[in-house]
Amino acid sequence: MGRLFLIFSILTFSAAAYAAGSAGGTGGDMPTGGVAQTPEQIAASLYKSGLKHKKRAWKNEERAATALAAENEKKYQKYLKRAQKEYVKAMNDHGSALKVFPQHYEAANELGYALRKTGDYRKAIGAYNYALGIKPDFLQAIEYRGEAFLAIGLIDEAKQSYMILFRADPELAQQLMTAMDTWLTEQSQQTESVAELAAWVEERKNLANISQDLSQNTARQW
Repeated sequence: MGRLFLIFSILTFSAAAYAAGSAGGTGGDMPTGGVAQTPEQIAASLYKSGLKHKKRAWKNEERAATALAAENEKKYQKYLKRAQKEYVKAMNDHGSALKVFPQHYEAANELGYALRKTGDYRKAIGAYNYALGIKPDFLQAIEYRGEAFLAIGLIDEAKQSYMILFRADPELAQQLMTAMDTWLTEQSQQTESVAELAAWVEERKNLANISQDLSQNTARQW
């Protein structure tokens, strides 16, 4: 019950904070024809709709990056704004999916992603925790949550996320490591915590390379 209350709190906050961007929301791809749908089917349709908005947001972010490279500030801001609107629509769809089928852990994960991309990192972490409460081994949620931890300076939690992924999914571990590299380059002040993370990242990269070399040597022996 506690986890469900958390998600409903997130949805309430999202509706209030992003009302302007979500006016006339999407509602998903709902089949017609008079056949009653199960909650799982309704949630699946809403989840699919949310993923479409996520992809549209990505496209607008790519256009924004191109505009930035061309030093076109007007287009850069325009595409960023469009991307944010798509994330809000994704947030609404995934939130609606959870309302009708609270066990949809993938929708909870994507709700967290949309919240994170709109800058609400703490509520994003709450959504990732909800997803992981349903499916503790959902590694994508662990990676996404690791990036949210990093964004608000929870360095130890981000490290722990990496270590889980390093043992379970090297590809996702590398994705989080890349996010750490990006975060480090964006820090304007060389604080003690920034220096410690930079040293830790370098150490982990060396260990990852050693592990990869050992794996390749073992494979060649066979």
